[in-house]
Amino acid sequence: MGNRSCPPPPAPTAAFLLPLSTTALPFPRRLLYRSQVPIRGLEVWAALEDMTWGPDNVRKWSALALLAIIGTALTAATDPGFVAMISQKGLDFACQQGVVELQKELQTISVPDFSGVFKIKHLGKGSYEFYSMAVDGFHIPNPEIEMLPSDGLRLFIKDASIKINGKWMSRKNFLKAGGNFELSIQGVSISTDLILGSDSSGHITTICSNCDSHIDSVHIKISGSVLGWLIRLFHRKIETSLKNIIYKKICKIVRNSVSSKLQPYLKTLSVISRVDDVTSVDYSLVDSLTTTNQFLEGQLKGEFFWRGHRGPLPIHPPVMRFVPNSAYMVCMGISDYFFNTAVFAYQQSGTLKVTLGSQLLLNDGRFQLNTDFLRTFLPQVARKFPSMGVQLLISAPEPEHLSIQPTGLSFNPRLETQAFVVLPNASLVPLFVLSMKTNASLEVDAEENRLVGEMKFGNRWLLELKESKFGPFKVEYLEDVINYLVPTLVLPKINERLRRGFPLPLPAGIQFSDFTFYPYQNFLLLEADLHLI
Repeated sequence: MGNRSCPPPPAPTAAFLLPLSTTALPFPRRLLYRSQVPIRGLEVWAALEDMTWGPDNVRKWSALALLAIIGTALTAATDPGFVAMISQKGLDFACQQGVVELQKELQTISVPDFSGVFKIKHLGKGSYEFYSMAVDGFHIPNPEIEMLPSDGLRLFIKDASIKINGKWMSRKNFLKAGGNFELSIQGVSISTDLILGSDSSGHITTICSNCDSHIDSVHIKISGSVLGWLIRLFHRKIETSLKNIIYKKICKIVRNSVSSKLQPYLKTLSVISRVDDVTSVDYSLVDSLTTTNQFLEGQLKGEFFWRGHRGPLPIHPPVMRFVPNSAYMVCMGISDYFFNTAVFAYQQSGTLKVTLGSQLLLNDGRFQLNTDFLRTFLPQVARKFPSMGVQLLISAPEPEHLSIQPTGLSFNPRLETQAFVVLPNASLVPLFVLSMKTNASLEVDAEENRLVGEMKFGNRWLLELKESKFGPFKVEYLEDVINYLVPTLVLPKINERLRRGFPLPLPAGIQFSDFTFYPYQNFLLLEADLHLI
């Protein structure tokens, strides 16, 4: 593909929510998933940390970091759980922003003083000196960037210009003259290759493998003395000397900027993204970066794991096939493996549970969670433990598989509720165990650089008695209680966690400005533009 100049990033646009029934259509901004089967959704996103709850000016080089964020630790090749693709439009955005920072570095070029001698017929020899020179401007009008066939990028700058101001002085015998000068350098071009890779620690690396520069013309303007004509007599020699000095400096500045500015910033990009006190996400590469004529692609592991212990998982990523949209800066394929490993991680950590006790309902006159309430269907409990508190432990006994379809996200929950009598000494007496199931929906959104969501339960939770220490009873007596407690006390905690979100593989200082979700078989497709913060 040919070079393309870098346009300004588009302005953000408004987005709206479409109903789930609009199957196979784009879902701008927010995507509603509604399961068509009973949903095991409480454990899916409930990183409930008892359900325990835990706490949870970037340089413009950060835009260039976007180009390499997908270049992280390389592992044995396997199907990815997450695919990140950067279009030419995304490269143009990064080019535009990164060159602003590079321009600042180029304006720091230091030009050393230099001097020489001249000889004019009939006048003899004299000397000149140029000093106190400083770059007054380095203008880069049309930076361009393109993908190399293998694993890198090429930055090309043409028609740049440099303005340098300084002072001059000339001596001839006892005559001395001096003044100011202005040096105009036109037609500056720079071509440099950035090769992307990774180091042993899994952090991405970039090196400037090749740099060439060229200067078309240099013109000097002398002022400040009637003897300035002496300097103008040999201006070509002076212009050539200054041109050679600047020529040698340009690529040195470019290489230094890559190694001292870009590379240290890339080191701050984590291969492992911390989600919260319980889990992290592994965004390491599972294969080498690949390029096409329109996209730079990285296949990432996209795997959640429990921070307390990381072990092998009994599930594998699905195959994701989609045609990315070059009208957006980035396209991200988020497989059901990404979500399912989150389920496994939180399940393994033991945080998918919440305890409800009578103290939570002290100000609620609808229910009193104590043994007196059980008198209707468990009278023997009320007699044996009169007016004592009851505690409910709601948990997800096993992780469930989530599947993503063109119609949305579906999953099959079977939660358990264990009931206990709380004795005066705080010890617990087990009463019964209920299984619970319902339908649910999940709205998925993106905010800043995080995937967020909101869960909604169906109208009713269906109950089944699994075990009772005091004989069987009709679960209908508890349906009103469960269908009140779960939406009132449990669901807000789930959604609180969902609103905090889960990190997506974007570098610091970059956020989504406009995005669209599409559901496909086994994965979501996120197409987005970006902006700096």
